[in-house]
This record gives sequence, C-alpha cells and structure tokens, in this order.
Amino acid sequence: MLTAELAAFIERMPKVELHLHLEGAVMPQTFLALSRRNNISLPVQTEEELLALFHYDDFHNFLETFMALAATIVSGEDFELLAFELGMALARQHVAYAEVMISPMQHVRRGVDLREALAGAASGFARARRQGGPHVGIVLDYGRQYGAEAAWPILETAIACRSLGVVGWSIGGNEIGHPPEEFAELFAAARRAGLGLMAHAGEVVGPASVWGAIDVLAVSRIGHGIRSVEDPLLLTALVERDVVLDVCPSSNIRTKAVTSWQTHPLRQLYDAGVPVTINSDDPTFFETTLSEEFRRIAHHFGFTADDFCRMTLTAVRATFLSPAERDALLTTVAQEQQRLRTALGV
Repeated sequence: MLTAELAAFIERMPKVELHLHLEGAVMPQTFLALSRRNNISLPVQTEEELLALFHYDDFHNFLETFMALAATIVSGEDFELLAFELGMALARQHVAYAEVMISPMQHVRRGVDLREALAGAASGFARARRQGGPHVGIVLDYGRQYGAEAAWPILETAIACRSLGVVGWSIGGNEIGHPPEEFAELFAAARRAGLGLMAHAGEVVGPASVWGAIDVLAVSRIGHGIRSVEDPLLLTALVERDVVLDVCPSSNIRTKAVTSWQTHPLRQLYDAGVPVTINSDDPTFFETTLSEEFRRIAHHFGFTADDFCRMTLTAVRATFLSPAERDALLTTVAQEQQRLRTALGV
C-alpha cells in the first residue's frame, strides 16, 4: 500500500539505477531538437505526435521506434547534451549512482565516431555532477543481432576508453535467434580487461537465455531475467550464485513481455530470494522514472520501505565500481536510508 509516508520516502530516498539506456532517456523535445539540428527526418513533427509513438504492439515494435529516434543522435556534442540532461534528471530523483548503457551499433553503423560519443557522454555526466548530479558509470550494450564478429572493435574501444568512465560490457537487442553462447569469447576478453559483465536475457526468450548468460558468459547481472521464474532450478542457481536481476517492470508491460501488473513475476522472484534491483530501462519510451517504478511496485505488489532499502543496497553491491568506491557508496546510502526512515516514520 502506497501511504503518504511511503510516498515521501520513495521521493527522497537515495537511489541506485543499474539498467538505464542513455538513448532511452532522451526527453521528447530533445529528440525533436536533434532532428532539426542534424537534419534527420522523423515520422512526427510535434511532441504530441512523438509521444503517440510510445505505444507498442510487441518488443520488436519497441526496438523499431527506439532505433528510429536514436538516429537523431550524431555527434559528441549530442551525447554531451543527452548525458547532461540525464544526469540532472537523476539528481532530481536523488539518484546517488547510476550505470548508463550506450548502444554502440545504433550509432557506429551510421558513421558516428564511438570515441567521440563516449567522450561527449563523459563530459556531459561530469558537468551534471559538478551541478549536483550523481556519479555515472558507462556500460556499452552491444546489439546481439549484429553478430559477435562485429563486436570486437567495439569492445576494443570500450577497453581503451575506461578512463572516460566505461565500467561495463553488455549484450542487448533482439534475444530471438541470438543466444548468449555466441558471445563467449568476447565476454572472456572483457572480463580479462577488468570490465563488469551483464547481459539482457530472459526478457523475451525463456530460461535458456539466462542459463547461457550465467553459465557461459559468467555475468554478475542479468538485465530483466523475468522469465527465470519458469525454471525452479534456475531460481535456485541465481540465489546460490548471487546473480542479480535488474528488473524493469513498466518496460516489461509496455513491450508486452508480460501482459499486466498482475502477471508480472517480480514479487515471486523477490520472495524466492533472488537478488533484484528496480530500474526504468528507457524512461522516455515507457513514460516512467525510477521514482515512479518504486511507486508502482509499492501499489501493485505491496513492497515496503524495508524492501526498497534492501533492493537499493543490493544495487550498490551489484555495481561495477571499485571495491573502495562500492564500500563508500554502501555506507552513504545505508546511513541516509536510516536517517530518512527515522524522520518519516517508515
């Protein structure tokens, strides 16, 4: 039940977001401005028409919309603007730390210089941090539909740009027909280079996708992973191996990965002891925010302040920060949680 006290706690509590796409967080008016600035035509002309695009028949339809709008992002200056705006939006939600994904092949295949893009994003996040925004780590989320071979130069760039804040490597995109096993060598190389590892899995495809990600890719985090609930042995493995599921409830409903809030398995996963975090995924495309996700799961699933504190501390422990940075963040977040709970009586 979402009481006034719990709503106030959600609004003010320190948050950590681990599953957030930069391209999916661009404000509608910014997409339109980039379209004009870069002379990229869109199928819509106004913000109202653009908002009407955010209703999807299925996951594939969502991907088509995502790719069409991402085409407006061209230069390092564009990435700097997007990162700054996102950093300030996260600050307004009291986000203490975020890991933000960039989908490189959306841009490289159009001739965008990936190093320039990463430098722009790093500059934007740094500018936002100077104005009160959170520390942000960058994760490159490779679209698996482009094949493993084309990913090698992308991974090399990710490794070379660690000084710009690149902390992780992931695969995303269309799960169907592109199992994790194809990317085993890439993930082994990313691990050797010191990058954190995650993979989108178990969102559209069933438990086999998650098994491949944890057994073959040896990831510490799964993006979504909601179909893990279909395999009791997989649930046990996730608990025993402490693999974290970065769950994005509204995303799953809007892409029709699940049919409704009533059928979403978040509560079942959490009650089974699987480590979960709460995330907004593509907040513009799913008309949500991280704060709104917490409000919605309080309303639909009865989660409490205890649960939200636990989920947030799980997120801190699952970050790709260095051990020292992680420990410092854990202390800061835990102390602020307790202070707020005492002040608000939750």
